[in-house]
Amino acid sequence: AETAALLSRSLRTLVVRVRQQNTTAQAVAEAMARHPNIVRVYYPGLPDFPGHALAKAQMHGFGGMLSIDVAGTGADATRVADRLRLFALAPSLGGAESLVTQPCTTTHHGLTPEERARRGIADSMLRLSIGLEDPADLIADLEQALA
Repeated sequence: AETAALLSRSLRTLVVRVRQQNTTAQAVAEAMARHPNIVRVYYPGLPDFPGHALAKAQMHGFGGMLSIDVAGTGADATRVADRLRLFALAPSLGGAESLVTQPCTTTHHGLTPEERARRGIADSMLRLSIGLEDPADLIADLEQALA
């Protein structure tokens, strides 16, 4: 009964939380797309994303997940992830808190480097799950980690 009550309470704020995550992820994606130490941003809300038109037609918001390719090597991306203060290191889709993971060392570690490359998963890729923190705070955190 307690689990059902918690789930019911959580569902009442789901729309508000998802709306905020969409807005924040869009702001973070746009800021990272302009950053000189980011090679590429993967986010359907960006006009140059290959599936942008389809996502715009099918979705109400573009989600709270995005990936970035850090300029340099996998070790450089690891250093960026380690320097983040607001993003927790965790291989999860998250929730209210923002998370970061490096797919080559977590979710896709079992694949060969060649298979990861074939799938477009660079060692320098970081996956960001955006939570409910202030967009400016998350962008500032990423910028200080990328400096």
